[in-house]
Amino acid sequence: MEEYRLKIGKMSCVNCANAIENATRKLEGVEDASISYTNMSGVFLLKNDTAKQSVKDKISQLGFSILQDELNIENAKQKELKRLKFKLLFAFILSSVIMAFEMFVFNTFSYNLQLILSFAVIFYCGFDFFFSALKGLRHKNLTMNTLVALGSLSAFLYSLCVYFGLFGEHLYFSGAAMIVSFVLLGKFIEEKTKNKAQIYQNKLQNLEAKKARILLENGEIKELPSSFVKTDDILLLSQNEVSPVDGLILEGRAEVDMSFLNGEFMPVLKKAGESIEAGAMIISGNLKLKASKKAMDSTLEQLKDLVFRASLFKSPLMRLIDKISAYFVGFILILALLVFLFYLPNLEKAFLHALAVLLISCPCALGLATPLALALAFEKGVRNFILLKNPAALEILSQIKLVLFDKTGTLTQNTLSVFKHNLSEENFLKLAQIQTQSSHPIAKAIAKKSKESTLKGEITHQIGKGLIYKEDENTYLIGNEELVKDTKELEKTREFLNTCDEFAPIRVYFAKNGVCLGGVALQNALKKDAKELINFLNLQHIKSVILSGDNEKSVAKIAKELQIDFHAKMTPKDKLNFLQKEQEQCKILFIGDGLNDVAALQKADLSISFSEASELAKQNTDIILMREDLTLIKLCFHLAKRTKHIIKLNLFWAFSYNLFSIPLAAGAFSLSLSPHLAALMMSLSSLAVVLNSLRLKMDKTF
Repeated sequence: MEEYRLKIGKMSCVNCANAIENATRKLEGVEDASISYTNMSGVFLLKNDTAKQSVKDKISQLGFSILQDELNIENAKQKELKRLKFKLLFAFILSSVIMAFEMFVFNTFSYNLQLILSFAVIFYCGFDFFFSALKGLRHKNLTMNTLVALGSLSAFLYSLCVYFGLFGEHLYFSGAAMIVSFVLLGKFIEEKTKNKAQIYQNKLQNLEAKKARILLENGEIKELPSSFVKTDDILLLSQNEVSPVDGLILEGRAEVDMSFLNGEFMPVLKKAGESIEAGAMIISGNLKLKASKKAMDSTLEQLKDLVFRASLFKSPLMRLIDKISAYFVGFILILALLVFLFYLPNLEKAFLHALAVLLISCPCALGLATPLALALAFEKGVRNFILLKNPAALEILSQIKLVLFDKTGTLTQNTLSVFKHNLSEENFLKLAQIQTQSSHPIAKAIAKKSKESTLKGEITHQIGKGLIYKEDENTYLIGNEELVKDTKELEKTREFLNTCDEFAPIRVYFAKNGVCLGGVALQNALKKDAKELINFLNLQHIKSVILSGDNEKSVAKIAKELQIDFHAKMTPKDKLNFLQKEQEQCKILFIGDGLNDVAALQKADLSISFSEASELAKQNTDIILMREDLTLIKLCFHLAKRTKHIIKLNLFWAFSYNLFSIPLAAGAFSLSLSPHLAALMMSLSSLAVVLNSLRLKMDKTF
């Protein structure tokens, strides 16, 4: 299977996206297809390369265009907006002239002018509606364009029959022209607003550095395409240049624009020893940078990929709405026919009510309700260092009743720290020096205190116990109590370490030539916002539990500080079994970062991990936090709540609009609705959903 991506132009409504999906899925060699109207994108799962051309041909046959790159897309959008604006102004001017003559001038010249001008408005300004509708009918797809084309054409043909004296008295040339004008107005405002909602995505695409300057070992500078920068390459960055990779600053100071990541317009001062992300622009200064990842694995590339995938993702709710929209147009056509038959033999009344039903009904508001809100939520999340790999996470998050935490690296720091020791300064420095030769996390914590790392002796590791170091005629033992159980003075050290148990339960004994010199108590401190997060979850009536593979004392200490339940010494299988058992009762969020958490992250209803987590953990999680900051989990819940509220309002409006407007157009409330007013209401319904969704973008609470 191969994933094939395309950017698609000329889609005018959600049903256009559905039409492409349905048509391309039927092609030989196409396993699946997903099209986003809001993002002008499509992704196709193909069985072979030969299906690519079939997909492109089918899209063209349906009346849509293939856009080659981001610049092409942006140009196409701007060109389309200019074209829409011109046709909109032209249509309104001509429609106003037609209406003026219809109201105040009653002679042959007036009737002839109305006919000519309305013909220009309907078949020139409204050409796209007819073209798309005919293309759709040819491939058995009904869209909003079908309703608009049929409505405006019906009004024109009816007026043409009146013009030739076949029946009726009133001309509706102005109504037919106004229908096209109001729909164009709605489309222009919708497209302009939707483009503003895509600014962040466009900005990401434009951030990519085209060239990179690499400093070679011989001191020469080599320029090459940024995509080919590799891990550990040394790069030089100057003013107005964009970093093509994530990396560590080796030399220099610079003010850096990081707005693509954090939304802040003020530049950030970066200096030697600090990290920098791909896409950061140098405002002033110079930097010497060591690449920590190759360019194609950078944070920026991950963001681009996630933005694309998120825009194409369809949750179960969105798929249900797509199905409703697909049958909606057909239902309206049948309903309009029934309304027409109901008002016969009064031909004019029957025509007006049927026409109003055709024009007032719009599935676009319903189709835009969820995907546009999710697209804006994704942008909001990224600006707050939250990457939504699965946008449906925002729907699930509001249903969570139990949060399961891994301990180390999730609730506590990734590293240990020395809490207290009872060694002499000389002995402690010797211990730290020996520990520099070990990669164990406990050894690393003590080794930080070492002033030198040169050793002459020989080290032997004792698995599960510690290590033995021999130098000259001295033998040193470093490890747990099991390793030093036969040494002298052990009880004194044990008593000292017992006093530290409550705060630092991790113990290291140090012995020399059969005598225990003392011990070191280490702690695995809580992350600074852990308590605040647990308190927040308690207020939301969400239970928290720690599942950890660490020893019971270490886990119990953390659980006591946080006042939550815990389970220690758990294997990956134990974590998975516990999760599956609890899933029978409620929806579960699992938060972890290690390889031992992968199974639970994958199986949980929802999972969260960190950018520094193992690659396998990140691949199997729904949300990635780009900073080691637990307050971001609170923001995830706030974002989910706000997004759910926006979507609910959108759906409420879309359904309420149709429930009220369709009977109104059919005359159920003893009111007569003119066709051009029905067209205006239809256009404004989609606009209302777009503007309501943009409230999420403008929200200043987070």
